[in-house]
Amino acid sequence: MRNLPIGPLDAGQRLDKYLLRYFKEADKGFLYRMLRKKNITLNGAKAAGSEKLAEGDVVNVFFSEETFAKMAGEQAAGSRQGEAGPATKPSPSPAAKPLDVVFENAHVLIVNKPAGLLTQKASAGDDSLTDRIAAYVSAQAGPASSGFTPSAANRLDRNTSGLVLAGKTLPGQQLLSYLLRSRLTEKYYVCLAKGRVEEAFTSTLYWRKEEAENRALISEQPEEGARPIILRAEPLAHLAGGTDLLRVQLISGKSHQIRAQLAYLGHPILGDGKYGDAAFTRDIARRTGLDLRLQLLHSREVVFPPAAAEESLSETARALWQELAGRQFTAPYPAYFRRALEALGGGHGE
Repeated sequence: MRNLPIGPLDAGQRLDKYLLRYFKEADKGFLYRMLRKKNITLNGAKAAGSEKLAEGDVVNVFFSEETFAKMAGEQAAGSRQGEAGPATKPSPSPAAKPLDVVFENAHVLIVNKPAGLLTQKASAGDDSLTDRIAAYVSAQAGPASSGFTPSAANRLDRNTSGLVLAGKTLPGQQLLSYLLRSRLTEKYYVCLAKGRVEEAFTSTLYWRKEEAENRALISEQPEEGARPIILRAEPLAHLAGGTDLLRVQLISGKSHQIRAQLAYLGHPILGDGKYGDAAFTRDIARRTGLDLRLQLLHSREVVFPPAAAEESLSETARALWQELAGRQFTAPYPAYFRRALEALGGGHGE
């Protein structure tokens, strides 16, 4: 038997969610069977799994050491240091790679992702921002939530740079997920796009995903499987070669949305190989001598909303919201974006 005490970083979540995080190798059916058979109890009493955990609770687990280690993804009991059995060489930790940290506290990390890096890996051998975040946090000597792996709370396309929010702890991830899912956090992007935009506008269109080609399809009327998408755009500067610097607020948040929606509206992003105007990009590259193989789209700014009394959040997550409320964070432009701005007469953009 093992007792798992619930600390402040694990409080506020359902028991079944906690168990799924802690026992990474177990499926939901197995864990519910263990609850029904009282092989897992809460504070010594039978539990259904829907109970909300509080600080000071104790989860009682009546597994053999071998079963516990297997379900939790731990080294087998017989192979622990000092015990009999064949030695098991621990898997090496992922090498820490550079992170451009914009903001950090005990629960949240905000980083400036470079273009060309996946937010989450697509295959086993990929480098990803999420893996870099996990390695960065694991190298710190701070507290940890049981069974929780730090990860990005929002995604950017591989060739889009800028702000990505990540939870270092469960309360941090819980708050970020809630704010992003509820569309309470304001997210602003900047891009270099074709054509002249004379005044700010709001665009509502419809989006669906062509999975086979990993491509967003945009329409003006609702179609089967299509979802409404909304963005607001305003011109910041009219630049040389018929290019505008736009500030875009993303109201919805679908894959490739800004790139596909602006292209549909006649303002494709410079350097975008999927939705862009290849002839226009080549012309600007010829005029300026720039290497425009990266789309000039940058997640520039995030603004956190005023705090509210949200009962679904843990006490720690609510306190974190109070700390972040009203704060604004900005990601500097990458060097290639600044070079493009300067070449087109827009200064360095800062």
